[in-house]
Amino acid sequence: MKEAPPKSKFVRVWQRLPVEEVRKKLLYVDDLYGTCGNCKKLGLNYLKDRICPACKTEFRYITVNSKNPADVTKILSRLEKESIPLIMIDRDDFEKSSAKDAAEELFKKTD
Repeated sequence: MKEAPPKSKFVRVWQRLPVEEVRKKLLYVDDLYGTCGNCKKLGLNYLKDRICPACKTEFRYITVNSKNPADVTKILSRLEKESIPLIMIDRDDFEKSSAKDAAEELFKKTD
């Protein structure tokens, strides 16, 4: 008798990342079309565009504007089905980290 494969789900995993480096290789997505995090080029297709046609950035990360878990899961499933090697970044986490870095830079003491 063959054993059934274990059920798997998408789970958020926290990892320390260099925020500015992530921003440069990040693709912001609304459903199908997205924006390059490096040069802000619009109309990119995350299923086809692995490199930004404008600035030649190779995307490594992806984030979605939707806060609906079903939308996020749909995009993750597409990435998995198409074997697209992008790492999903939680948009809220990323924006908070970016804002914290910007605030620290603003109030940095100068000698």
